[in-house]
Amino acid sequence: MCGVMLLAGACAAPPPRNDFSTPDTASRIESIDTAARDNDASNVRQIVEQLDSEEPAVRLKAILALKNLTGETNGYHYDDPPSMRKHAIKRWVAYVNRTYPDTTRADG
Repeated sequence: MCGVMLLAGACAAPPPRNDFSTPDTASRIESIDTAARDNDASNVRQIVEQLDSEEPAVRLKAILALKNLTGETNGYHYDDPPSMRKHAIKRWVAYVNRTYPDTTRADG
């Protein structure tokens, strides 16, 4: 029985490497950290989306990752009031659409 249980566990699909859409804050932070650590600019759009998170820790990790990946902050500060963050996020969306035109366009 134990062997069957081990085998069944071994067949389970691995969790997604970068799951930015999960409601779990720790998992989103881990995805952001992984992209930054791996210098994976293919996730820049998903990280920009995290700048609008309700969780300050997610926003902080997102802007640190974006600074690491792009060298830019576009005036974004994770602890600014929501109205100021919205303006900075619009700048990020424009930057991503201009800098990464070959991927799906971000909305602002």
